[in-house]
Amino acid sequence: MKRITKITIWLLAAGWLAGCEKKDDLVYTSDDGVYFDFSLNSLTNTRTDSVLYSFALFPDKSFDTVLLPVRISGNRTGVARKLRVSLVTNKTTAQAGLHYKALDAEYVLPADSGRLDIPVIIYNTDPLLAEKAVKLMLQLQPTGDFKTMFPKLDTAKIIFSNRLEKPLWWDIWVGELGDYSRVKHELFIRVSGTTKLSEDRTDWQATPKVLYHTRRFRAFLTNPKTWTEENPEVGYVVTPGANGTLEFYHSENTAKKYVLTLNPADGRYYFTDEDGDPVI
Repeated sequence: MKRITKITIWLLAAGWLAGCEKKDDLVYTSDDGVYFDFSLNSLTNTRTDSVLYSFALFPDKSFDTVLLPVRISGNRTGVARKLRVSLVTNKTTAQAGLHYKALDAEYVLPADSGRLDIPVIIYNTDPLLAEKAVKLMLQLQPTGDFKTMFPKLDTAKIIFSNRLEKPLWWDIWVGELGDYSRVKHELFIRVSGTTKLSEDRTDWQATPKVLYHTRRFRAFLTNPKTWTEENPEVGYVVTPGANGTLEFYHSENTAKKYVLTLNPADGRYYFTDEDGDPVI
């Protein structure tokens, strides 16, 4: 009886081992997909789905290229594959030919690659861009190579103009910068020493740089005349204007001047924003 039991156990063990040897490896079998790979806003923990661009930061450019990051979900392959993006017409205000170059029919993802930047060429030829922004909304479409399986990640917006638009980093550092206005933004760019701030408030290495730029800006707003006298290397000056005002401008560009008006209540001069409010 014991001999029979030992033989039975041996046969069961042998069968189990044989089954292990024949078991197939687990493989990834899901369909390959594509999605726009934008980052998360560190302050709100929400996904960014827009690119904000202003030709006002680059006055010499008549056009520029915005790159939209696309990433695959699935396997890389040894062959090139195609993906497609279309215009969401009911959510687009930009006009092809006037504001942007028409999209290509398809874009090619190189072999062995997991991401692609889709180039979108935008134009600075419409004079109305100095007064308003236009929007271009795009959506990824399925192809024979890729599916679109993530509805919340398959659209992207490009909002652009020839004027400044409120950047994402302004809200992150609003405690240092105060309320937003385009005039305030223009002044920040001209005197802070930078055109943008970090979008990651958790990056302790970036914080000292941010505080340097924002406090330099606040010192300027407190007393622009004193600031220009203490920083002659930047080339800005403050001179008397009409009706008791002051004018702030660059010594090599007298066509663009910012007017400072005296507030009798506190004896300080203030810039005025596009809504007629003091810049503080």
